[in-house]
Amino acid sequence: MLAARRPGGPLDRVAGALAYTLEAAPAYWLGLLAVWLFSVRLGVLPSGGLTDAAATAVTPGQVASHLVLPALVLGISQLPWFFLYVRQGVADALDEDPVRGARARGLSQRRVLLGHALRSGMLPMLTLIGSRVPELITGALLVETVFSWPGIAAATVQAATSVDFPLLAALTVLATAAVLAGNLLSDLLYGLADPRVGFDG
Repeated sequence: MLAARRPGGPLDRVAGALAYTLEAAPAYWLGLLAVWLFSVRLGVLPSGGLTDAAATAVTPGQVASHLVLPALVLGISQLPWFFLYVRQGVADALDEDPVRGARARGLSQRRVLLGHALRSGMLPMLTLIGSRVPELITGALLVETVFSWPGIAAATVQAATSVDFPLLAALTVLATAAVLAGNLLSDLLYGLADPRVGFDG
């Protein structure tokens, strides 16, 4: 939102360059970089697996600590698209008549940005949620491989290589359901964010 407030400004250029750089970085490279930084150099997070190597039982605390890096990498890999969509949406909304009218009524810059421009600029991002689910599943395969995480994507590859058709069919249905749920969620959020959109279609 702040980057869209002054297009071409220092913040816009730095944030845009960072977003394009992250978008160009493969998920597995981000995973390896995260392992090098947080596990090898800093030693604050485990590098992979579901639990510690010497653990005799699976505990929620161990699973949570081992989940931090994979979740962080997956989140960062999807972040650039959301940033670019919101930035462009807010920039376009600032030139729309309702936002200009809000400024003409004497509303504060903060209220104009948060109450009008951001709400209108978030709409393109909401439609992006459903379309990013397939790529999130694809990226999960690479991330699970880097972090040795026993996830659904790795199970899909294992089922395909071992010709386990029942498991492959079940995982395919699960992935399809995730995509449909993502699209449904984006439609519902769009309808809630934009009162002009009705649910009685």
